[in-house]
Amino acid sequence: AVVSTQSTGILEKLIKYSRSAKRKEELSQALKIMAQVPRYANDAIHLMGLEGFTGNWDDLGQLLQQENFLVFVNGGKKPTPRQIFIFERAVLFSKPAPPKKPLQSRKMSISPSPKYSYKCHYPLSQLGLTRFVQDDTNSVQFQLSVFKKDQRNACESFIIQSASTAVRDRWVERIESLLFSQFTILKSRAASNIL
Repeated sequence: AVVSTQSTGILEKLIKYSRSAKRKEELSQALKIMAQVPRYANDAIHLMGLEGFTGNWDDLGQLLQQENFLVFVNGGKKPTPRQIFIFERAVLFSKPAPPKKPLQSRKMSISPSPKYSYKCHYPLSQLGLTRFVQDDTNSVQFQLSVFKKDQRNACESFIIQSASTAVRDRWVERIESLLFSQFTILKSRAASNIL
């Protein structure tokens, strides 16, 4: 994070003192990329802690975001903590392992990497999204419904509770965008099959 912060500071100064509009634009693009580096690194650390997934990572696509949530399954009253990973083509649920104590040395404390146990994953093509959940007075919940192709009218429901409205909104917007993109692709394939 320190290197990223230093690089960001250098880029900001270069933008400030650059005279060329083209150079400023190039440096601004570099600054946007550098701003994403800490998030990508954090996501990668969490993904490396996932154990028990035996599927093909390529089927999921690129990891887009991950977050810790409380999840109510099929209308249950007691939530369970879940680390949820959203990929380009799937949503993956995992169970956080109990945190371990940091390793102590004379000079510093080193926190162990997070660990998660794989629970399940669903392709986006089987998901439905409900932006607002009834009785959610704090606006921190959204609902994912999983429609199973192999069972007629079978549906599994997850009410997902985030730590804040901002987190909820970020996730809902990402999922809506992915579902819309997928719909557009399927619609164009269907149109090309008709012609």
